[in-house]
Amino acid sequence: MNYSVLTKNTIIELPDRTIAGTSFIPEAAGGKLPSVILSHGYNSSRNDLADLALALAENGIFAFSFDFCGGSLHSESSGSSLDMSVNSEINDLKSVISYIESIGTADTDKIFLYGESQGGLVSALTADERIKGLYLLYPAFCIPHDWKNRSIPDKKEFMGMYLSQKFCDGIPDRDVYELIGKYNGRVRIYHGSADRLVDISYSEKAKKAFPHASLDIFPDEGHGFSRKAREKLIRSICADIKSLSA
Repeated sequence: MNYSVLTKNTIIELPDRTIAGTSFIPEAAGGKLPSVILSHGYNSSRNDLADLALALAENGIFAFSFDFCGGSLHSESSGSSLDMSVNSEINDLKSVISYIESIGTADTDKIFLYGESQGGLVSALTADERIKGLYLLYPAFCIPHDWKNRSIPDKKEFMGMYLSQKFCDGIPDRDVYELIGKYNGRVRIYHGSADRLVDISYSEKAKKAFPHASLDIFPDEGHGFSRKAREKLIRSICADIKSLSA
């Protein structure tokens, strides 16, 4: 059944920052719903996740996408990219999870996280016993290797956005593969075999680190799937969540 979808923009007011998000609500679905929180990648935004969020809602699943604070030149959340880090985004995602738990729409036993690239790394490091499952698209487990212990004296331009030393210092101190190994829920990782930005070997290592994970390899896809591959990804995630929520 395809539900009609109501979209609603929201500002989450926190003591030190504001987070802009969009709810995708399946109308007439009734009751508390399985829910997915969608996290965008580096210098991306929640608008880039609207295709998946809309498809989820059409399938009776509540979806919420949001902008990380300082996470993009197009972010409608507060903050500067000079203050953004993996740890700051983990704190943002934790705040969003608490918000979703509070609004009464979500079935709190069926909350899932979806993340792309850096948002995938952040989702993996945030997931705890509250989260039923994880969906990670080319998660950027390369970030600790590439950025930990680096020095940025002033600021550095990287992929169209400026970073400061806070980005390097805001990488968890412990090995990220050890950290994600504590998450006991179900994990599905999707990665392109031709990804030159995040080598597929990082996802292969993550698959081994999670207690319950699968890795779907998309042949010849890079960092940023083709339309055909993304449509396949969306169908897979919608069907998987519906099966787990039945």
